[in-house]
Amino acid sequence: MINKKLYNFIPANCRLTCFLSGRSIILIFFVLFVSTGFEVNAKSKIKKKKKRFELSFKLGSHYDNNILKYSDKYLDRFMNGEDEGRFHIDTYDDLVFTTALQGKYTFRIFKKLRSVVNGELSRRTYVVNDIKSWNYMAVGFQQYFSKKGSVKIMYSYIPHFYVRHFRDDDWVDVYGYVPEAFQPYAFSKDNFGAYVQNTFFKNTRVRLSLYYARYYHNEHYTEYDSKDFLYGINVYQRVHKKVRVDFGYTYVTSDAKGYNSANETPETSTGPDATFVEDRFTAGVVWYMPKVKNRRNNLDVDFGVLLRYYSSGFSPLEDPLHAGRVDNNYRLSVMYNLHWSSSLKLSAYYRFYMRDSDTKALINKQYVSNEKDYTQYHLGLQVVYKIKL
Repeated sequence: MINKKLYNFIPANCRLTCFLSGRSIILIFFVLFVSTGFEVNAKSKIKKKKKRFELSFKLGSHYDNNILKYSDKYLDRFMNGEDEGRFHIDTYDDLVFTTALQGKYTFRIFKKLRSVVNGELSRRTYVVNDIKSWNYMAVGFQQYFSKKGSVKIMYSYIPHFYVRHFRDDDWVDVYGYVPEAFQPYAFSKDNFGAYVQNTFFKNTRVRLSLYYARYYHNEHYTEYDSKDFLYGINVYQRVHKKVRVDFGYTYVTSDAKGYNSANETPETSTGPDATFVEDRFTAGVVWYMPKVKNRRNNLDVDFGVLLRYYSSGFSPLEDPLHAGRVDNNYRLSVMYNLHWSSSLKLSAYYRFYMRDSDTKALINKQYVSNEKDYTQYHLGLQVVYKIKL
């Protein structure tokens, strides 16, 4: 159950956090520079001036029943007050607020072909367990080469994301199994991406995408630093004037660092090695439903299966958590959107997540399952308000 704190207060910091880091200043400057660097064409003085800048404010809230993605084993230990030093949360569930500011500016570099630059700053604030709160920023540029064909490049950054506390083996070797041996596992993430998309046969849109992500973990878990590549293809097909379906496949490679001290290398390290490859299959449908009091609304359903295969070269005794491990991840999202006006959209959604972990090493089957299996769901509401200038 949610701790009573959820109902006793709403934190003053539940708002969009303005980042003061150098990265955010550069991103904001870039958006402002592009948005002000192009003059209105003289012909627009004769015709009605088009609004080319769009600003969106997003406010949402959802209930998360398992904020740290704990297995039943650790949910029970948390409730029983076991494992002193492991749990740095007050409740295993929470109420989460999402606040975001998004901007988009449309202009033209090549005659009638649109060019679009966008930026976003957002924050997720956990009401009771602030240790899980995190920030996100992104910027992108999209260039159309035809009416329905375009290419886009983008960059996003997460400064700090807390996962949970784990035992640091180095600390265990020195101090033993004491509460202080539990250290926070957290990372920052750079993500670079690009895609090209076009529409064929009038109603078939195909998108090819490539992403490169860098994960930088805190000083206790640098062996998990990784370089990830994602290669994807998505097909969007309108099968009826009121129904659109989409299918996607993404292949992921993640090359983990695999060592955590200056005198180690991947060849001399004894683990762990979290390197993996992953197959992601997704399918979705959008149903544009009959209008409600002349207001547009739609139902959006997405389902995904992620199959992850770890490739640790260490023995099951040296690297029990990764040697021979296979994760089956399942995702389900159901969202209802009501367009109250051209500026205001209201949404309600449900999201379900599940991980079923297994391993080819029979000796570690129960251990891996106890450590990594989990289920989680989000139930939330969201409001988006747009202003065109």
